[in-house]
Amino acid sequence: MRKLSTILLGLILVSLASLLALSLWLGQPAQTITHRILFASSKALSQPYNQQLLAGLKASINPSDDIEIQTLALPENVDEQAALLSQQKLLTGDQVILHSTYSLELTSQLENWLKQEVKVSLIDSPKVQLSQASQLGWAPLEQGQALAQALKANSGTETPLILAYQAHNQESIKRLKGAQDVLDQSGQAYQTLALEGDKLENQQAMLRAVEALASKPAVVLLDQVSIQELARYLHQSLAIPDIYSIGYQPQVFSAIEAGDIRRNLTPNPYALGYAAGQTGQNQPDKASDVTTKLTYQWIEAQDLFNPQFASWLFPLE
Repeated sequence: MRKLSTILLGLILVSLASLLALSLWLGQPAQTITHRILFASSKALSQPYNQQLLAGLKASINPSDDIEIQTLALPENVDEQAALLSQQKLLTGDQVILHSTYSLELTSQLENWLKQEVKVSLIDSPKVQLSQASQLGWAPLEQGQALAQALKANSGTETPLILAYQAHNQESIKRLKGAQDVLDQSGQAYQTLALEGDKLENQQAMLRAVEALASKPAVVLLDQVSIQELARYLHQSLAIPDIYSIGYQPQVFSAIEAGDIRRNLTPNPYALGYAAGQTGQNQPDKASDVTTKLTYQWIEAQDLFNPQFASWLFPLE
């Protein structure tokens, strides 16, 4: 009888110990799994645009989440880009964000990541088309459409437009096509002007185009190579008051500050970075909403030092 009591007591003690261990285990905070976000860009990581994309990306992450952000500068050579990315060992649940990567050579590597349940977000990478990847930003064609739609709301159809684009530059040509699609439907009068590399030839071409019109035109600079010089010539030498542009370069804002460009349709890199982070958290609808509403904004001279835009018009400290 005593032996049986001892066995029962032992079983009870073992059960109590097991229950105590179980309760302690259940009471422990769940271990967080570290996920990695790899931000890779074919543009210099030190550029203000990239710094603000990264700031938006960081703002999208909940501080309580154990997420590590790594950055990678991609070389210009397509094959070197693909080779460098293939060396990155990403795991299920990780995310890769590519900015301004135009190579179709990367598609196979990205597809492999998608099969491994790595999330892929592409910012301003129109040539890399993957059905399961989140495509963020507007392609050049859409940029031209957005610019033309914004112009329609700000100038009457009586004002002739000159659409100046960079010859032999596919992005500039696509912006032109997007603007034409919108303007053709609205009945807006316009003419196109192909810009070349030579500064003097561009100025002479502008002069001929302006002189051929009965009234002062509004000039739309779809080219992002020589905006500042052309804007100064148009405004100061040809006395054109209405000069519009699209893009995100320091010389654009210098031209606005000097009064040579009236308005610029400016992308908001902070919002794009935020949207990229949101796509990695299985919130594509929210990310799409952020991107659509905040990607572009008209910027005029009085906006340059407006606190509302300061965080993404100028480099972050």
